[in-house]
Amino acid sequence: MKKLFTIFIMVILLIPILSVAQSKFNEIKVGHTYYLNIPDYMTATTELNKSASLQYQNTLKEAYVIVIEDNKAQLDSLGMRFTDPQDFYDGFITDFTSGLENKKFTGTKRIKIGPNSAVQAEVSAMFDGNPIWYFITVVESPTHFYKIISWTLEENKNKLKPDYVKMVNSFHE
Repeated sequence: MKKLFTIFIMVILLIPILSVAQSKFNEIKVGHTYYLNIPDYMTATTELNKSASLQYQNTLKEAYVIVIEDNKAQLDSLGMRFTDPQDFYDGFITDFTSGLENKKFTGTKRIKIGPNSAVQAEVSAMFDGNPIWYFITVVESPTHFYKIISWTLEENKNKLKPDYVKMVNSFHE
């Protein structure tokens, strides 16, 4: 009887872990430019950022992602030249986080996503009294810089980070 009870408890404890680790993803084509696999628990919205070409959310899970694309030729015509994804990240992160309090930044990490160079960073901060965690990736393609910005409440970070990483790593043009 004791053995059966122990097995029952272990099964109950493993169910939430397995359900988080097995999120299904759907590949979303944005315009003619890029693709990103989005967890199937997120739905399209237009309410997160007016500049974003992709916006998905799940308000119950407090899971959000946007992609903002910047055409290099347009940036160049405005006199804005960036040498690499790190330079681009450095150029936007101060403005992006200006409305946040108690900001804590991880250092950026240089990565490759397919053939593209990218940088990733995490930011923890307070926004409207809520502890928020951001997972920010800047991807450089031959013609664009893409800011992939995912966020959630700090308390959901460990649950959602694997999905956010998988989502970002699925990026391709």
